[in-house]
Amino acid sequence: NTKTTKTTSTDDALVIERNKKIGEYEEFIEGKLKVDLHAVETARESLFESLSKYLELRSNLNMLKENDVEELNTRINMGCDFYMNAHVPDTSRVFVNVGLGFHLEFTHDEALAFIDIKEKSLNQQTEKLTEKACEIRTKIKLMYQGINDLLNLPS
Repeated sequence: NTKTTKTTSTDDALVIERNKKIGEYEEFIEGKLKVDLHAVETARESLFESLSKYLELRSNLNMLKENDVEELNTRINMGCDFYMNAHVPDTSRVFVNVGLGFHLEFTHDEALAFIDIKEKSLNQQTEKLTEKACEIRTKIKLMYQGINDLLNLPS
């Protein structure tokens, strides 16, 4: 009878300890890994948006070059889908965002060369973030597998 009481209290202590560990693992997944994953995916999405804008600029510059456009009438999005008409008297030079809020004036060829370099850089950064997101997802999957293994241990 005394032996049964000791076994039961030991079993109860093991179950309590197991539940505590499961709670810690779940807290780590939710509080750290998923937060990190969200941050990495947000940064990656931002890079994709930047890349998209540079590719659009390349397309527009090629169109200007191919059609030998010297001046241009266009509409500019001022924000919140509010557009204004704009007249560009000389399209031979463009200002390009080179990062950190700086814009440089380029000829079309200079801008296209810069875009090629920027595209390679952005693609490398997105690849690194994609790998990091995969690593975090793998950790999350392993942690859930560990929780599942703990739950399936005999009492």
